[in-house]
Order: sequence, then structure tokens, then C-alpha cells
Amino acid sequence: MLLNPLVVFLVVVVMVTTGWLLYTGGTSSIARARPGANLLPALDLTAAGAPASSGPSASAGPVGGWNVSHSGDSRTSLELVGGQVSDHALELDITGYASGDVTLTSPRVDVQPGKSYLFKAFATSDADFLLLARKHHADGSTTLEQLRNPLERPGNFPFTVSDAFDSGNTTTAVEYVFRLVSQGTLRVEGAYLEAADDVRLPPVARTAPNLAPNLGPALGPAGAQPGAPGSWSPYASGASAVESGRGEDKAGSFLWTRIANYQNGEAKWQYPPVPVTADRYFEFRATYQSEREVDVVAEFELADGGREFHNLETVLPAGEWTTITEAFQVPDRAKTAMVTLVSHGDGTTSVRDCSLTEVTKPGPLRWDQPMVSITFDDGWQSVHDRALPLLNKHGFRSTQYFNPSSIETPNFMTAAEVQQMHEAGHEIAAHSYDHVDLTSIGTDRLDEELRKSKEALAAAGIATNDLATPYGRSDPQVDWYASKYFDIVRGTDDGINTRQNLDPHDLKVFYVTDETTPHDLAEALAETSRVNGWLILVYHQISTPKSTGTQENTVAADRSTVTSDVLAAQLQLIDQSGIKVQPVAQAFKQLQGR
Repeated sequence: MLLNPLVVFLVVVVMVTTGWLLYTGGTSSIARARPGANLLPALDLTAAGAPASSGPSASAGPVGGWNVSHSGDSRTSLELVGGQVSDHALELDITGYASGDVTLTSPRVDVQPGKSYLFKAFATSDADFLLLARKHHADGSTTLEQLRNPLERPGNFPFTVSDAFDSGNTTTAVEYVFRLVSQGTLRVEGAYLEAADDVRLPPVARTAPNLAPNLGPALGPAGAQPGAPGSWSPYASGASAVESGRGEDKAGSFLWTRIANYQNGEAKWQYPPVPVTADRYFEFRATYQSEREVDVVAEFELADGGREFHNLETVLPAGEWTTITEAFQVPDRAKTAMVTLVSHGDGTTSVRDCSLTEVTKPGPLRWDQPMVSITFDDGWQSVHDRALPLLNKHGFRSTQYFNPSSIETPNFMTAAEVQQMHEAGHEIAAHSYDHVDLTSIGTDRLDEELRKSKEALAAAGIATNDLATPYGRSDPQVDWYASKYFDIVRGTDDGINTRQNLDPHDLKVFYVTDETTPHDLAEALAETSRVNGWLILVYHQISTPKSTGTQENTVAADRSTVTSDVLAAQLQLIDQSGIKVQPVAQAFKQLQGR
């Protein structure tokens, strides 16, 4: 064993799916605020009082300073229960849901100017939810912003949700809001907010002219729509009763659309399309309020007179004004662009503060060729035994993300096999030391997980600056610690990397599962070729074909395992596409020079 330095670092950690302890390694290592640093009040039975409940048009709470409200028709209850990662947890139960949104809001916390802060909480839910931040500003105004966290459904054990921000000179206080739009139960525990320098903050927004017309009252009425601002006009199609108008409140002007007796079609407010050219990058920002979900749609007019529509996001019903931000790249042959909020059903939707700004990076608009990277997570034995021969057949070199602790354990590769792949030209990269959810552990262990993973590989003569986080879980604090040791971090957002959207610490991916069809992959390859993008495919285990009747049970009980015959067909599609295949670090280095 001492002949191979990889083996010296081995700690036998066999993966099992028996609950949330898998993701943290035990309650002693969970993420929590530093002693005395948590700005949120502690949850306890004395502070909580009796369970609070509410019916339609009422609010539940507060419990321990947390409040529940809802904009539509549902019944809610909020109470303090025993927690899994802490003594107490807040349990929000939504029953008889019919419409609108339900929100659970943290206590308001004052913040100091010019400081960075980290919020983190463990959540368990059987319903989808979003995390939002409500900020209070020095001028007395408030904003509620939908955070980048995707729509979450953690399951039966706690997952973390988080946010980091710089208070700057204007933010004086903050609250965090969990938004749900269905029947279900949400538990929140272990929540903390602390001043923290070890977080990777979002990039500072670039100032650029707003290409969308203003919604302010100075623009006056326009056309046949009384009270509508200049340059904006209502649009409706299909069989529905649609009303549109302009409203005013203490924050200024907004536009509203109300649909009744909906059968088909759509309704929206629109403005004159903005001239654009292919590959340029734009950011759309708007504040909306809605009784129903709404599509954020980018509409492009093409040079041949046709139209192309991209659904950037579908946003949830929102009982209070909520700010959303979406970025997009202009497709080939487009000559104009317009982004709007489109309603397809009964209810009222309002919109204000729309902006469309160009944020194109300086230099070439796109890379001069497309590229594909084929990656495998965890170091499964089946990858060496079944995927490696298929990769060699096509001359493809892959990226293999390893946890040093799993090497030489059942179902995983040996140290000698790892060295063999390295010497054959496959990239050996880091997947942390143990396979734990890095967002769920404290900073001491987080730093150790990342440092030891790099050191273990370096001791075996395998240097890497490339990381993929286990379970695809990351947050602003994980990003900060990852940047100490790695230049590249593979993310979890689906998509194709382009020169305009490339973020080295959040590379976009295409997850391959047993539900991925040849058509799905062919479309992704075709789009990669069209935009000269970088497609990063993510695989896990490779099993024997089902037709053999000898397919073995796999350790990972999810949909990430594909059979060797499916992989063979997918590699053939990649080969036929003519797109160059490179390991992640090598592809990144080549693309950065272009």
C-alpha cells in the first residue's frame, strides 16, 4: 500500500442512503454560526408560544419571530417541533391550498453598512419552495428579490438554502422569505445570519443604459389604451376575457393585466422590440406581483421575418412585489428582442421597473469552435470496467472526479486503476475528500475537505485545479473556500457554456440519466455546434445492458446509472457530431485563450 501515495490517504467511507447524516457526517460537523455571531433570535418554546394558525385571507404567526402570510385561499399552521439538526424546528403546514402564495418570513435583522453577510438554514419539505431576500433601505423603501437558488424540494432530510450579500451604503436590515404555492409541509431549522468575510459575493452589476421604455407617469397615455405609458401597449390572443390598465401606488406606476374565463391564448404588456445582433448578452430585470404563475419570455424577430421564443423562467404566484433577474444570449439571425411577462390563465398580473441592459463581455462574441467534455463522478468501478473501453474506442479522454476516501473500497476504483487512467490521458480531478454535502458542514471541515482532496491527489503525482462538488451542492461559502484551492468548479445549472455566460466557478452541465434520449443528446450537441459552445456531460455509474438479464443492483439508488449499450450509443453520437472532445481542465485552458 505504501508504494502508492493515494492509498496512504484512504479512509474507508462507504456511501449509504440512510438519511441526512450521509451529507454532513454527523451533527457535530454541521454548518452553524460562530459562537455569539448569529443575528437571528434563537428558537425556543418560551419565545414560540402556542401554535399559530390561519384560514383564508389571514396570517399565521408569529412563532419565535417568524411569520406566515398568504395572498390567496389556503389554510396554514405554524408551530415549533423537534429538529433533526438542532433542538427545535419551525413547521409550516399548508392545507386546503387553492390559490396565491404562502410565505414564511424570518425576523427582521439590522445590518451594518459596508459588511458582507451569510444566511443559511436547513429545510425539509415535501413541496417546492423558493428563497427570497427582503431588504430594507436607508430611504425607507424595501425590495423583495428572488434569489438564484433554484426551486427546491429537499425531501425527507434537511438540505441547506443560503444567501450572501454586501450591505453597501443603502441596506439597513434584511429578512428571508420562503415562498410556497401548494399544499405541503415545510420545516426550517438551524437558521443563522452572520457577518462573514469568507463568502463569494455576486459580481457587481455593470451599469448600462436601460433599453426598455420607462413605466413612469411622465410618459403619459398612449394609443387607444387609457392611462397606458408611452411605448407600452397591451396584447392578448385566444379565447379569454382580458382587461389591462395602469395603476399607481406609493412606489410609483405599474401595469396590470387581468384574465377571466380563460380558455386559451395569452395576455401581456409589450413595448417596441430592441435592435440586437447574434451572440450579444443581455440581462432582463423586472418587479412583478401576480395571482398565478407567469412565464418570462424572450421574443426574437429573425432576419427572415420569422420569430423565435425562449421561455427564460416561469415565476411563481407572488402576493407582494418581487424582483426577478434573467440573462440570455441572442440567437443566430435575430435582429430584435423583447422580454415580457406572459400570462396563460385566470388571474391578475402586475409589472413595474422593467429594465433590459446589454452586458456583453468585451472581445470576441463567441469561441472559434465548439467543444465537449465527458465527465464521470465518484470513481465507480463500473466506469473503469465498462466506460473506459468505450471511451478508448473513440479516442476520447474524460474527466474523472474522485473522492480519495472511497478509492480501494468496494464498488470503487483502486489506486492503481486511478493511476492507469491518469497515465492514459484522462483528467483526474477533485470531488472533495469524503462524499459529503459541503454546504451542510462547518467551515473548519469544509476547508479540510477541499484541501485534503487536492493534497491527496498531489501526493500521488496528480495535480488538479478542477473541482466538482458532491451532489452538485454549493453556496457562497463553499465557493469561497473552493476558490482557495481550485480554479475551476463544475456547477449544477443545466445548459451550454458560451464565452458570454462562462463562470469558471459555476460551469454549466448536461446531466445524463437513464431518461436521457438520443434526441435529447443530439439536440444538445447541435446547439453546442451552432453557438460554438462547451457542453459538459455528467455521468455516474455504468451498468450492464438490461437485455443480458444480468444487470446488477447499483449502490446509487437514483436515475443517474446508464447501461453500457446506452453509453456506447451516446459516445457514437458525440463522435458523429464532429465536435472536439477534451477533458475539462484542458478545454477550459484552450477556450480561455480564445
